[in-house]
Amino acid sequence: MGLELPEIYNLYQQMDKRLKNKIIRDIILGERSKGIIKLGMCNLDKRKDEILNSSIKHIQTRGKWIFLEFENGKLLLLGEIIGKFRYYETEDEIPTNYHVLFKFKDHTALTFQSSLYAFVVVADPEELKNHKYAGNIGPSPLDEEFTYSYFTNSLSKYKNRGIKGVLNIQSEIAGLGNAYINDILYQAKIHPKAKVSTLDEAKMKELYSVIIEIMNSAVEAGGSVNEYDLYGETGNYVRIGDKPKKDMKCARCGTNMVKMNVLGSSSYLCPECQRI
Repeated sequence: MGLELPEIYNLYQQMDKRLKNKIIRDIILGERSKGIIKLGMCNLDKRKDEILNSSIKHIQTRGKWIFLEFENGKLLLLGEIIGKFRYYETEDEIPTNYHVLFKFKDHTALTFQSSLYAFVVVADPEELKNHKYAGNIGPSPLDEEFTYSYFTNSLSKYKNRGIKGVLNIQSEIAGLGNAYINDILYQAKIHPKAKVSTLDEAKMKELYSVIIEIMNSAVEAGGSVNEYDLYGETGNYVRIGDKPKKDMKCARCGTNMVKMNVLGSSSYLCPECQRI
């Protein structure tokens, strides 16, 4: 699974505490970095010199992205991450295998190891604005802008589309992905293929409340038990519908949970509680 809003927000808080004001003295690309470079998701092979020897001035986050802003005005964009970052107090702790290694002047270090892919991109502010993904991010459920009015207006643009796909549109609602959408729809008793137009006002209000509740609970828990933070520790949030064991029962009604492919990804649902 990729890192979603709770895991990204936790990493952002840790990076803001540990990395701000540090200066990168070297960036080393491991042999395995060739994969994300070939995908166009990493440009450190060509542009790493732009962020060397300049202090990290600000660190910000939005949705599934973290932005490191340097004193010289350059940015390091980290997003859509399937993998893990790890912080080391001394260079003696650095592992031999990694995709990218950042060495700081104070002899601490940060590694990134991809499980599939991730954006690790140097950019300037104008390039960020024009970035296909990082430059087009809506408010997240943690933001003040994510009001009930905003939520309903966003969904109203996609009345004839399935709710699971709409909740995953990052330009409308940032930070949600397959794993947490499964939990949200289970908790709200909504089938992932249900069209937005079939949700009445009461169900919309319930869905909005569940999104806020689950996102805040997961953030407070430090993210999922299946994902790692900056220090190699997992979070404490147990996903409701994440790869249930055979014959797993719905906690509400006792019906067997089922697995269904929706828009190319797995959904786990209760066929009784989440009728379409």
